[in-house]
Amino acid sequence: MSGLLLGGVGFAAAIIMIFLEIPVAVALGLVGIIGSGLIIGFTGTVAIGATTVWDSLTNYTLTMLPLFVMMGNLAAHSGLSTKLYQSMSILIGHRRGGLALATIGASAGFGMISGSSLATTATMGRIALPEMREAGYSKSLSAGSVAAGGTLGILIPPSTVLVIYAFIAEQSIRDLLLATAGPIALAVLLYCLAIWVPIWLGWSVAPQRARAEGDERRDVVKELLPPVGIFALIMGGLYSGVFTANETAAIGAAVVLAYGVLTRRLSVEGFLSAMMNTAMTCGALYLVLIAANIFNFFLALSGLPFSLTGMFAGILDTPMLVILLMLLIYLVLGTLMDSLAMLLLTVPLFVPIAQAAGIDLVWFGIFAVMVVEMGLITPPVGMNLFVLKAVQPDIRMTELWKGAAPFVIADFIRVAIIIAIPALVVWLPNVAM
Repeated sequence: MSGLLLGGVGFAAAIIMIFLEIPVAVALGLVGIIGSGLIIGFTGTVAIGATTVWDSLTNYTLTMLPLFVMMGNLAAHSGLSTKLYQSMSILIGHRRGGLALATIGASAGFGMISGSSLATTATMGRIALPEMREAGYSKSLSAGSVAAGGTLGILIPPSTVLVIYAFIAEQSIRDLLLATAGPIALAVLLYCLAIWVPIWLGWSVAPQRARAEGDERRDVVKELLPPVGIFALIMGGLYSGVFTANETAAIGAAVVLAYGVLTRRLSVEGFLSAMMNTAMTCGALYLVLIAANIFNFFLALSGLPFSLTGMFAGILDTPMLVILLMLLIYLVLGTLMDSLAMLLLTVPLFVPIAQAAGIDLVWFGIFAVMVVEMGLITPPVGMNLFVLKAVQPDIRMTELWKGAAPFVIADFIRVAIIIAIPALVVWLPNVAM
């Protein structure tokens, strides 16, 4: 079997195993080891595997990964994340569609902490859906806002997925985090329109409710100041150049720890639990990254990425066509697997093609993350929709599709805008250089 054919078979085998819910690290690592062994022998593969483990564990870019994970766990055990939805619903829940907007905002905050779109959708489905139903919101609007809100957290700093992309594509994590500013602002605006337009047209029901007053609103504002302040510290430090990305991760974790201790919301048991969760999460992430590196080495040995670049040679002079083709592939994969698995599989193949087409790799990283997340809510088989169906079995799939449709349209508009105006993504990293 030729190396190229072996690479294609290995890539297909990895996709099938992930689709069958075999852990990503096992799927990628197994294919990478067997494939590399068949090409260069298993003695050489073992030596490369040992080097890969060392390089992954000592890589400077990845040193911020445990700190970002620890910051999220400390925030959860300090109460920073538990009151997000309640606080936002009190502030804006009295407006038409306010609870749906609060769901979007709280999902973004929770996703920023958890780093998982599927976990965010499941958690917010249990918290937000009952309250929106009690308030008289239509099922489609409620479900759509939860499913779509789950996609935002992965793009908002600190983003573990962007750190992983930076590691695989060898790009500046600082530039990638700064590049999220424009797409995040655009996403918030378009998601607000995706809520308001169906209400205005009479397609969705979202009754108004009594407005909170006085001390209650002031208390809520105080609850929101710490997470907003931490986000401002991260972006402000990066933009000003006062902190490197790694220093920002350390300072963010230290600030959250100080908040938990000074407010006495972080107990000794909570701290130990946060550290244990951090160790377990980082162990899993590093295992995935090591497996992905071995898998990427196998792909490089097979020559598959270079062959794909050659296959794209006829359209490399038309970057728009390259981007649209990648968009289609990501949308299809988004119906089959989680965002991290998709990026680990596709980045080694797509980055050489993007480079050959003259596409900025910082822009491409933001584009890839946005499109991957869009695939998770695209009917009929977006994974976030199935997660929500599992959490709330009484919601019909037709209602989920109807609720997700305005947000999918908003996502397509957002992708179209950043393709037409790439400066929305790259202007801040360029200005902050």
